[in-house]
Amino acid sequence: MTYNRCIGTRYCANNCPYKVRRFNWADYTGADSFPNNRDQKLVGKLDPVVEQMNEDLTRMVLNPDVTVRSRGVIEKCSFCVQRLQEAKLKAKKDDRVLADGDAKTACMQACPTDAIVFGNVHDKESRIAKTREENEQRLFYVIEQIHTLPNVNYLAKIRNTDEVIEEEHEGGEQTEQKEVKAEAAH
Repeated sequence: MTYNRCIGTRYCANNCPYKVRRFNWADYTGADSFPNNRDQKLVGKLDPVVEQMNEDLTRMVLNPDVTVRSRGVIEKCSFCVQRLQEAKLKAKKDDRVLADGDAKTACMQACPTDAIVFGNVHDKESRIAKTREENEQRLFYVIEQIHTLPNVNYLAKIRNTDEVIEEEHEGGEQTEQKEVKAEAAH
């Protein structure tokens, strides 16, 4: 998506197979662009969004390291492109290749279980490449059948823990139970 060309037609949101695009109804960036934006004689009745944007806590959304498009533009996760560019610039200044773990997206940093992994899939030593290799049976892509070739993959939840536990036990009775459960599953 080219954000400076987006005029908010919502065409991409209507046709997005992943349903990840959202229309930005709020005027986060324009609330402070005019000096008299709270003068009711000039602007009439105040919009609640403009009133809210004049609070200190809400104005933190105007952080230059956060990508927020203006009202009427489609919002979509940018994978914290500003953080990625900052990490690339630091690596370039140090005259080295971007190492695994140099750049962390906000969701990756905030996740306490370390469930979100980003990295270079072409580097065989990177964490993401190892995760994909170790979990080949669990790896899947959303709506893979429409062949959009996304680079975001997910790991399926392991649900057959009974079979794994029964394999650890030895004896004929456990083996028969495993076979019966496997037949019932098919």
